[in-house]
Amino acid sequence: MGSLLDLKEHQNSRGISSETTDLTLFVRTSSEDLSGWDRQKIVDALVREAGVDIETSEQISHEVQEIITTSKIKYVTAPLVRELVDSKLIERGMEDARKKHTRLGVPLYDVDQLILHPNKENANVPHGPEATNLTLAEGIKKEYALLKVFSPKVGDAHMRGDIHLHDLGFIDRPYCSGQSLEYIKKFGLNLPNSLSNARPARQPEVLLAHMVKFAAALQSHFAGAIGWDAVNLFFAPYLEGRSDREVKQLAQMMVYEFSQQAVARGGQAIFTDINLYWEVPKHFEDVPAIGPGGKFTGKTYGDYEKEAQRFVWALFDVYKEGDGTGRPFFFPKPLVHITEKFFKTRGHQDFLNHICDIASEKGTTYFVFDRGETAKISECCRLSFKLNDDDLNDAKQPWKMRFCALQNVTINLPRLGYRSEKDEEILFRNLRSMMELAVKAHLEKKTFIENLLALGETGPLALLTMNKDGTQYLRMHRASYLIGMVGLNELVKIHTGDDLNESKKALKFGLKVISEMNLLCNEFSRQHDMHFVLEQTPAESTAYRFAKLDLRDYP
Repeated sequence: MGSLLDLKEHQNSRGISSETTDLTLFVRTSSEDLSGWDRQKIVDALVREAGVDIETSEQISHEVQEIITTSKIKYVTAPLVRELVDSKLIERGMEDARKKHTRLGVPLYDVDQLILHPNKENANVPHGPEATNLTLAEGIKKEYALLKVFSPKVGDAHMRGDIHLHDLGFIDRPYCSGQSLEYIKKFGLNLPNSLSNARPARQPEVLLAHMVKFAAALQSHFAGAIGWDAVNLFFAPYLEGRSDREVKQLAQMMVYEFSQQAVARGGQAIFTDINLYWEVPKHFEDVPAIGPGGKFTGKTYGDYEKEAQRFVWALFDVYKEGDGTGRPFFFPKPLVHITEKFFKTRGHQDFLNHICDIASEKGTTYFVFDRGETAKISECCRLSFKLNDDDLNDAKQPWKMRFCALQNVTINLPRLGYRSEKDEEILFRNLRSMMELAVKAHLEKKTFIENLLALGETGPLALLTMNKDGTQYLRMHRASYLIGMVGLNELVKIHTGDDLNESKKALKFGLKVISEMNLLCNEFSRQHDMHFVLEQTPAESTAYRFAKLDLRDYP
């Protein structure tokens, strides 16, 4: 019987453990006749995969063989054998062994529906063969995550809808990333497993090509957005001597390249954010600038303010015009930082009018308010990282500025309100319990990703372990862990009887809930020496899923 059982036995006999080539080349799931039947393969699999003792394994193999030989089954398939074995484990109450032995997959009917009909869970994925591949792979990895990566307590909470574990289908990668162009300006495009390497770019068009290719490579290693910091500022040294027409052409290339890159994961465009400034932010003013060929220009970024302003103005000219039919661009998302220095920089009023016009006409502009002399990098719609002292020290060597959120876990606030029955003490006790569960989920994902990174250049996250500047690209000790929220207004209304905008009492209580969640994030950060961040969850499908489960369980 050519099945997963055969292949694992074949691998073990040949000492194969570091690759899975045979699994992808030779797995057969149908048209297997009885002539190849070998009961011992069931025994071996139960012992090896599920840790079942020999005697019980022998009993189960005989029982399954009896069912197969006395039935009128014409073809024996690997899924059928595994299902029969699992049923025998269930009969014996061996749930843990059944979980280890279970087969991940998708019913035939579901595959048929996915191929024929669009999947609307992710608005950025168009319907097509690549999207179907993505959806099917996600389905299997979601099952794997809930069975293997997360504990039953965390997995059950997700299944019930108490919390939502985002991007379960991308369990083997971090959530989102932020980085600087300085990395590829200094080191070129030299990626693990690539067929060719490129030295640092000498022309802005080449730098743009490197940026797009690196973003595509990063998207295959992260579940969410790929953010870029101070893009117009870091391009500025390449724009000296270029005409306004050439700068506008480069701006067009950047917007169109990212918005039309519908060949990445699942046939979608690369989910890209570009952080932009009108002024030169204080933490970059005195930083030595890197120019063509990865060489320092002898100037600081403070000397390139005019070039950076020309580029950011041209970018918004492109956003204002829209695409070939006048439609707005969705990627790359332009995040304009409004700092204290913004209002002291010449031309800020004209630029503000420019980007506000585009916000009203196209809805394209995102505004990031860096209040109180703070500095941020933003990505993933509503996620902002406030730069701490370590980050600001990195800004002196901006190729080191690499940020990552490892995972996003969202809490179902309306359900907490419903369960607490207007008792504030119970509500905040339940809130703390859910926050602790979110932290547990983060610890489990962290352990899993660390195990993958430990495999180094031979592992699946080789790109994130590359070391060009003394540290691996993904700096786990600097990662953030997101705890999101959905339904604050509904929670407040359940508890107070009013929407947030209907009374001061409701607004005050909403702020109290958020303040408590933020305090808990700070407490857990100190307790676990990890950076927990409170986030307003951007995922529309999360609210939809919570609502459907709440209607089912609490009608």
